[in-house]
Amino acid sequence: MKTLKLLVLSTVLIFGVTAVTLAQDEKAIIDAYNNGVKLINSDTKSAIASFEKCVSLAEDTEELSEKGEQTKKLAEDQIPKLYYKLAVDSYKKHDFEGAIKYFEQTEKAGKKYGNQALAQKSHRLIPKLYYAWGKQEFIQKNYQDALNIFDKGIATEPNLASAYLGKALVYDKLKQEDKMTEAANKAIDIAQKVHDQKTLVSAQKFMRNYTYNHAVMAIQNNKQADAEKYLNASIKYGNNSPDVYYELGKIQRKKGKYTEALNYLQKALSLDQGNEVTKAKYYFALGKVYEDMNKKTEACAAFRKALHPPYDESAKYEMEQVLKCK
Repeated sequence: MKTLKLLVLSTVLIFGVTAVTLAQDEKAIIDAYNNGVKLINSDTKSAIASFEKCVSLAEDTEELSEKGEQTKKLAEDQIPKLYYKLAVDSYKKHDFEGAIKYFEQTEKAGKKYGNQALAQKSHRLIPKLYYAWGKQEFIQKNYQDALNIFDKGIATEPNLASAYLGKALVYDKLKQEDKMTEAANKAIDIAQKVHDQKTLVSAQKFMRNYTYNHAVMAIQNNKQADAEKYLNASIKYGNNSPDVYYELGKIQRKKGKYTEALNYLQKALSLDQGNEVTKAKYYFALGKVYEDMNKKTEACAAFRKALHPPYDESAKYEMEQVLKCK
């Protein structure tokens, strides 16, 4: 969230009222207003109370003079601005619960007293504060509290994509993969709908890395089905790394699906921007697939391109001892 700025409070004391020309109840209205003005810089809450008293007294008075009406209007103008000041002060102290409460009061007062701009601004800020509050709880490892707060944010704004991403991060820590994936997908869908590019990029990156890392662990544990599932999921979330397709190619070869293996390996080769040395691993893998398919010519051609460390010795062996390449 951007730094919140306090509004300039324009105030003026009401003078020049004599006991002769002013009814007792109207004098009390002006006294309440003047007391509020004096308290603005020292006690914001008491200032609000004085201005609210001023308005209440004015509303209870059957007939107000022009000066009384002016005083009432000046008091009404101050109330939403002062609630906004309390909200900003709470936000600066990272008291998100307090900030939300005062922004809610700002919105209510803004609507009641005609400050629609401040009411709308407060309404927009409240969901963002729920996200910031939930994120704070997440960092402090208060995971259940974070989930509850993110849900409150979503209740105030159903299209709060960032809160769904926050929930995904919490579920990741809680090792609840199904709920994590559901929340992350919801974040992505909503972010696309509302053009929240920041959340969209973050959610896709999180899921892209999560699925790829789990694919690597599955490969290390020889769990080919899990590895394939996570690799395909990583592609879905935007992973266009040649390593993803390289690993999928190797998996398809083990499954005997040679055409699919070739397609994945060729894709990996096309994505790698390195030189012939870095591409040697793809050519060696291609050579093994062609060898399995009894395509000697293609296998020999692939192994020749794989004659770079650390694949040179293995490729040479395949060419000389297995295929008898010419």
